[in-house]
Amino acid sequence: MKIVLIAMSGVRAFNEELTRLGMTLPGFVERGRVIASLPSLSLLTLGGMTPERFELEYHEIADIKDLGVLPACDLAAISTYTAQAKDAYAVAERYREVGVTTLIGGLHVTALPHEALRHCDVVVVGEGELSWPELLDDFENGRLRRVYEPDGREFDLADAPLPRFDLLSPEKYNRLTVRPSVAVRGNVTSARAPSC
Repeated sequence: MKIVLIAMSGVRAFNEELTRLGMTLPGFVERGRVIASLPSLSLLTLGGMTPERFELEYHEIADIKDLGVLPACDLAAISTYTAQAKDAYAVAERYREVGVTTLIGGLHVTALPHEALRHCDVVVVGEGELSWPELLDDFENGRLRRVYEPDGREFDLADAPLPRFDLLSPEKYNRLTVRPSVAVRGNVTSARAPSC
């Protein structure tokens, strides 16, 4: 079975109405480009938790207007923030049209799971690491639930596997996201990628 991990990576810092009024956010736009150039550590960590019997690919979608043919798969796992939620829903709907099972996780769908369920098959609420093993087992055995929630559990970053950086194209990234401490969730820094 093939799983495609999809990060909605574009940062939206443009509003046509504000631009007409002469308002721009050049510093934010530049900072957004740098942040968007980093791979999704959460998806790569889920990749590290995925048993070898699954085939994995990692893809980023910065702008849905540039999206061509979707990568073939049995399960499309999409991670998104609010700024890209509508685009993530559109990607999920395209996959569903061709019979691919879709799931979406991330901060936006954690806050609005019922909204997301209108566009995908499965929603992962909270930290995906808590639900991923059970979700994969359910997927293999044809018993996926619509919503996977942490049910009060917390993920201990000390238990996190090494992210699957091998899924990345080395020529695409000049830096990678790393976890400097297992004590603080979301405390990340950038490090230059090793030359290959």
